[in-house]
Amino acid sequence: MENNVFEQLAKRYDTEDRIKLAKVIAKEVRLELRNSKSKSLIDYGSGTGLISLELTDLVDSILLVDSSKQMLEVAKVKISQQGITNAKVLYSDFTQETPELKADVVLLSLVLLHIPDTKKILQELFNILTHGGKLLIIDFDK
Repeated sequence: MENNVFEQLAKRYDTEDRIKLAKVIAKEVRLELRNSKSKSLIDYGSGTGLISLELTDLVDSILLVDSSKQMLEVAKVKISQQGITNAKVLYSDFTQETPELKADVVLLSLVLLHIPDTKKILQELFNILTHGGKLLIIDFDK
């Protein structure tokens, strides 16, 4: 994934339009996460956490994964300021190497357009899922 643009955008990424879009997405994802209080969620390509940090009340744990350290720094500040205790961040790019992780739900929101080999990343994310887990993909319909 190309990081440079996101490293530069991180501190000013959370625009009013992006926040509005994230709230719409989070509202739809909430419907998929009913009865998930004991579940773990990985938000791959989480950016600053605009979506997944809206979902912390629905799951046991959330891991925000991104290949931009600066985006994750912004997310860490939000986690701290909001007193969120069930969310952590991980700097990683699964297109290069996928760490040994498991999750009940993997969320991929507006990320595929930034990844050249979508088949590879989807396979990596599928492999992270626990038996019966869900891969939630939110993206624009071209």
